Amino acid sequence: NPMVNVAESIDVGGGNENFTSSIIGLQPSTKYYVRAYATNSFGTGYGVDKIFTTTGALMMPANCFIISNSGSYVFEAVKGNSTEAIGEMSSVVVLWESYGTSIKPSKGKLVKSVKCSGRYIMFETPSSFSEGNALIAAKDSSGKIIWSWHIWLTDSPGECVYENNAGIMMDRNIGATSSTPGDVGAIGLYYQWGRKDPFLGPSSIDEDVEALSTITWPTAVSSSSTTGTIDYSIKHPTTFICSNTNNKDWYYTGDSSTDDTRWQSNKTIYDPCPYGWRVPDGGWRGIWEKADFKNHSYNGASEGISFGLGNSSPTTWYPAAGDRSPDDGKIYGTGVNVYYWSVTSSGKYAYTLNFNLNGYVYPDHSDGKALGAFVRCLKE
Repeated sequence: NPMVNVAESIDVGGGNENFTSSIIGLQPSTKYYVRAYATNSFGTGYGVDKIFTTTGALMMPANCFIISNSGSYVFEAVKGNSTEAIGEMSSVVVLWESYGTSIKPSKGKLVKSVKCSGRYIMFETPSSFSEGNALIAAKDSSGKIIWSWHIWLTDSPGECVYENNAGIMMDRNIGATSSTPGDVGAIGLYYQWGRKDPFLGPSSIDEDVEALSTITWPTAVSSSSTTGTIDYSIKHPTTFICSNTNNKDWYYTGDSSTDDTRWQSNKTIYDPCPYGWRVPDGGWRGIWEKADFKNHSYNGASEGISFGLGNSSPTTWYPAAGDRSPDDGKIYGTGVNVYYWSVTSSGKYAYTLNFNLNGYVYPDHSDGKALGAFVRCLKE
């Protein structure tokens, strides 16, 4: 990893002095030779040669990292998919961990440890790999969160080629650990439109029961000039911000206007998808409309819909796992209906894919941006 501590002992002028030096900014998978020295009025003293090879590969910038094997991982503390530093980072912590089920994991079961040095963050999983999700947060010297990253522990998601050259989508929702119809692991995580941090999904395919995690989540707050801001959402990544009456958004402006730039087709720093993926386009020009999502049948036993995609990828599964209400942040409609976000705005609303247990599919539905809905990523 690009953070190495080198312990050294140097003899200058008849006495040994010990010290440790931190070296940052090193390239991964590279062999280095280091030799320290010190000088004083007696002359120069040289330490012993240190030879080491850095491990792993530096992960590409994003707000979400897919981890499919146990090990140590390193990423640069930048804002989303940019090169912009998050600011002065003093410490880093694991905020929460979850299997996405009714089983509560013990702390460290998914992410064993995390540390930071300079602009870099390194985290380690236990040797026994567990699938699920976690959130890592960086803090400043006062203990305030300045950015956070979603760690998605799952097998590598598959790619589904949608019909009519609509695009290539993942085979699962963000946060899902499975793409199998009827599997609770296929549900994943909820997002409010324009926010980069996820909220827990249900622990059942047909009941409005939140999955368990290592923390007690804070109570949802009302959107106001104080809470309905980008700054507040970054500092409080586990707090659901309810809709305000002015623009049906968690983002507060004081009137019916809103901000459409939080998510865009040109991937923004708030996009929750992993590197190489983004939130898809919606509406009448969106991927679900282009792909003509008409070949489907609702499966009451598995609580979802398989959409036909043609010969190369016959079907893809979308679970009907409800939503988080924009009014109170609670889960409703599991096994009854579902919403999937797009980046495309419709006035002060945003387009979604919506369907329900009656088999009705609306590829260009529009909803208020405070809604907690799922995200399925489009390949860039």
